[in-house]
Amino acid sequence: MDRDKAKVIEVLQQLGVSANEAETYVALLQIESVSIRKIAAFTGINRGTTYEALKSLMSIGLVSVKRSGKREQYMAESPEQIYTLIRDKRRDLLDASEAAKNIVPNLLAHKAQSAGRPLVRYYEGDEGIAVILKDVLSTCAIAEPQLYYAYSSSPVRQFLYRNFPQFTERRIASDIWVKVIAVGEGGEIAEKSERKWLSNPPEGGISSYTLIYGNKQAVISITSDDTPYGVIVEDAGAAAMQRLLFEQLWRTL
Repeated sequence: MDRDKAKVIEVLQQLGVSANEAETYVALLQIESVSIRKIAAFTGINRGTTYEALKSLMSIGLVSVKRSGKREQYMAESPEQIYTLIRDKRRDLLDASEAAKNIVPNLLAHKAQSAGRPLVRYYEGDEGIAVILKDVLSTCAIAEPQLYYAYSSSPVRQFLYRNFPQFTERRIASDIWVKVIAVGEGGEIAEKSERKWLSNPPEGGISSYTLIYGNKQAVISITSDDTPYGVIVEDAGAAAMQRLLFEQLWRTL
């Protein structure tokens, strides 16, 4: 039961239930219909905190209460109710996503950039590269058209998705297209993408990967000890110039 208990508590906390509330619910699954005093004695959580936990659990449908004389007896609802919590959470996230699509563009339009200066951000390691890739998805999701450009080089490709292997799947699901100019051999053509290759890439290749999206461009590279790093430059004029140059080169390939 200890392993199952830990798993239930972990799932409930992922759904926003506090540790005390999760402990209280799991206790009720084991001791059935009991008073606050007995629940508190079983869990070791004080009565006041137990009472607040029970109120919260009742509000989300995991606990119910019945009267027995002057006393209130609490009982756990079926664990199947957790599925309802998951569906509610998913619906809330979808609603938040729809609201964000209306709000985020306005926030971006009013975001301060002092005296028109570009905004530069630096990232390092697999986690940092994942942040850049997620920024590509979130920026393109609200752009028109939902498209970005990439200069792909084989020395860097192997480092791109180590911390975010779902990137291509998420891109396709979000209906985001990409045009890729590959420097050197390799690279697969995925759904919602177009790819062309430079016929005469520089000898030894180029260890850099460039993404042009929205008002931004990101350059990802690797250090001498194979640590990936990247820089995002947010500047509308520079991004527009890079898109223009990309399209000119694309038409010649």
